[in-house]
Amino acid sequence: MELKHISQFKKVNDYKHIWVFSYFIIYVPWYFGLQNFREVICYDVYTKIDALIPFVSWFIYPYIYWYLFVAGTIYFLFFADKKEFYQCVTFLFVGMTICLIIYTVFPTSFNHRPEIITGSPLSVYLTQWIYSADQCENVLPSIHVFNSIACMIALLKSQHLKNYNWVKIFVIGSTILITLSTMFVRQHSILDAIAASCLSIILYIFIYKKDILSKYINHS
Repeated sequence: MELKHISQFKKVNDYKHIWVFSYFIIYVPWYFGLQNFREVICYDVYTKIDALIPFVSWFIYPYIYWYLFVAGTIYFLFFADKKEFYQCVTFLFVGMTICLIIYTVFPTSFNHRPEIITGSPLSVYLTQWIYSADQCENVLPSIHVFNSIACMIALLKSQHLKNYNWVKIFVIGSTILITLSTMFVRQHSILDAIAASCLSIILYIFIYKKDILSKYINHS
């Protein structure tokens, strides 16, 4: 009986890193507070390049697939490797916090959605649903793009996937499609994607190249 209790304790202790999800206690009210509870003048990030990008309704599928891509990455790393999990969520949460700070001090918008949504009935429905749920404010940098790049880096750097080239190709393709989808469904400007990419590069250097978390993770 005692050994059984020890075994159960070890199982619980193995997953004590679940505490990091308490971050959303801060993130969710902050994000939706900015979206719904303040009236400010936003800087329009629309560019001449955006004017050349058409609305393509089927891109709504990779846009929504982002939710599964991010959740699946976090789920996999949570059980696969504690260090890789901490690196990924640190990348995600620090970047998301930086985005919220930028949204707070420098509000932006991209209100250039099509007046008439064309496409298949399902793609039209999903686009309308996304438009109603996700307002066109606080767009630079794009969290959609940033999180996709962060998850891509985490999976490409994972020691558990280093021998699975097909997975790497799939992950890179997913990130490219998700990034393009933000522009082709008229949710984001190309500037939003560029800003998210630049933020990703900076955090990649600190979290993966310099490995600043190693001494903390090894003692957790």
